[in-house]
Amino acid sequence: MALIFLVVKVLIVVFFLIMFLRKNKLVWGIGLLTVTSAILLDTLMATFGREEMLELFGFFFYVIAGALFAGAAIWFYALTRPYLRSSDPLSPVKKTTDALQSSVKVQHDGQEETAGTAFDRQMLYDQMRYNLGPDDLLDIIFDLGWPENDVITINQDNNQLTVRIIDLAEERGQTGSLTLAVERILTPIPADNLPRLEKLNAESPRPVLRYYILANYSADELKQMATNLGIDWEIIGGDNKKTKVRNYLLYLYRRNRIQELINLMQTGDFTEEE
Repeated sequence: MALIFLVVKVLIVVFFLIMFLRKNKLVWGIGLLTVTSAILLDTLMATFGREEMLELFGFFFYVIAGALFAGAAIWFYALTRPYLRSSDPLSPVKKTTDALQSSVKVQHDGQEETAGTAFDRQMLYDQMRYNLGPDDLLDIIFDLGWPENDVITINQDNNQLTVRIIDLAEERGQTGSLTLAVERILTPIPADNLPRLEKLNAESPRPVLRYYILANYSADELKQMATNLGIDWEIIGGDNKKTKVRNYLLYLYRRNRIQELINLMQTGDFTEEE
């Protein structure tokens, strides 16, 4: 029985460690610190006995226990906060999207403005702050077609970047586009719902092209296409395929060469190096 409890404790710690490494969020760091401290305290109590621990630590034993309880409460609240704002069974992002779609939209000087007060800034902020990582925020900036220099500043953390993105969307009348971009990140477009390759061109929406490439080409194929276009793949930054694709497309957009990539994709006239 003792062995089973030990395995369960190890699995709990491993779970929190994996979640912390994958999401890189403070909430999972707090959870990891809380469970490891609780397991350590439990081990000490099992080894030396509760009375001995109380005698050794005295008042501080209750301080440690209170800190563990507070850590668990903070972790649970941070995870459930986005879902406690309403009892509506719809997800927060979907509710925001539905509200935006039902609001009145008018065109003014080529920009979309959302009339009324349907836009829920706090709800959108919570979704971005607690569910999106740094790369996801960069994907949103790309999908909206904004120059990164308009949004990103030196020593800017994720929280500040999130606020800046929402502020800029409001200033430019693009809150609906931002909400849709967030929803696409949380629920990517299925490959079967993407346009056919022959329908793509330089005017295709940025997220459509980005998702199409992610779904249909390997990293090696992208590298070979870059070589065919005379681009050194090594200068395209990123340590994973998702980041590489975004930076690759940014490189081409900035040089007005995106149609060259689409032509190459449509002809299939690229082969891997021998």
